[in-house]
Amino acid sequence: MGREWYRLLGRGGSRRPSTAHLSDSKESTQRGAVIWSGTPRKTVFMLGAGATRGAFSHVRVNGKKICAPLNGDFFNVVESFVRAHGNSGGFATRYERVRKVFREEFPTRGRWPIPMEEGFSLLYVSKDFPEIYVPSRGRHRQPGSRREIEDFLRLTFGILSAIESRVDHSNLYARLVSHLSPGDTILTLNYDTLLDSALLNAGWNPDKGYGLIGGSNKIHWTRPKPEPSTSLANVKLLKLHGSLNWYVRGSFNNLAEVFEKKPSKIIVSERPRVNEFAHFVRQIAPPIYGKFFGHKHWRTLWATAHNTLLHAEVFVIIGCSLVDTDFHLSGMLSHAVKTRKSEHKPFAQVVVVDRTRVRRKWLRLLKGCMLAKCQYSSFEKFAHGHLK
Repeated sequence: MGREWYRLLGRGGSRRPSTAHLSDSKESTQRGAVIWSGTPRKTVFMLGAGATRGAFSHVRVNGKKICAPLNGDFFNVVESFVRAHGNSGGFATRYERVRKVFREEFPTRGRWPIPMEEGFSLLYVSKDFPEIYVPSRGRHRQPGSRREIEDFLRLTFGILSAIESRVDHSNLYARLVSHLSPGDTILTLNYDTLLDSALLNAGWNPDKGYGLIGGSNKIHWTRPKPEPSTSLANVKLLKLHGSLNWYVRGSFNNLAEVFEKKPSKIIVSERPRVNEFAHFVRQIAPPIYGKFFGHKHWRTLWATAHNTLLHAEVFVIIGCSLVDTDFHLSGMLSHAVKTRKSEHKPFAQVVVVDRTRVRRKWLRLLKGCMLAKCQYSSFEKFAHGHLK
């Protein structure tokens, strides 16, 4: 956040106290909680699903409250979304097919709802074994695909698109964007484009900002281009699990092939696209244990993210639960921390925004690699303290 972080988190001309005297309280909402002296700080943000969940309270779809889904409550959100649509849009039919699979084929022992990642992983690994995962009645499918995978993903896309088309533009992402400075980097695991839209509305340039390899001709604008912002120059948004507005040639029947290519079409629109393009599929890393990335465009994104973690002075984590099964993320973070420790280059400041258990997990990971820390239990409280 550069100068904004220096202004909001510090007082120019004051001496920074030793780390022994820094507050270890679980939550701090005072603007001067940490005192810095010196030049603007290069800031890297790490955003997970909890950031989008915390950026707004809810939207209403046909009178029903819909929140941004998390891994743990994904199917609860799906059920609310399906009830909101009734028989329209085909969402009820898709959900019933998915629900039937979990009732009849999988050893979930009556547990419902189950986490999003567990649900999709079961669907995905079962596609090649129709002899083992057998429905109680009906036609047996062929190995290699199952339509419930497409149902699951289209439900996900429908929910996220419905949210963005209704959410207030003055959400907490917009406030975060207003405090960014040139050179800041946002690493996100989220598919939704709520943050992308906040950046675009403020004059961010996606041609370079997404950090994708290849020419800018893959960016397709269907909205007016805003006036470029100097404060957002060189601000990167690295979407490590892909994005709802990235498209690649392929189909839902062969998702592995989707990751052997780079995005061929990126749509920059006023409102999120609901329908799919013929012969194209959105390029996201599905919520599966052990995600797969087969094209160098993904390696470039992750290498760039790793490099920013090595050189950042401030590290802000919002709503990222650090799931153990996200092996690429765990590996990248662990290697960055190990390297910084070996080079005696701790973060000047770490800010962790999440519930207590998750904050503790992050602070254990970053132990010995930070001079100061600040904690908040919610995005809203963090914004109240530092995004005024």
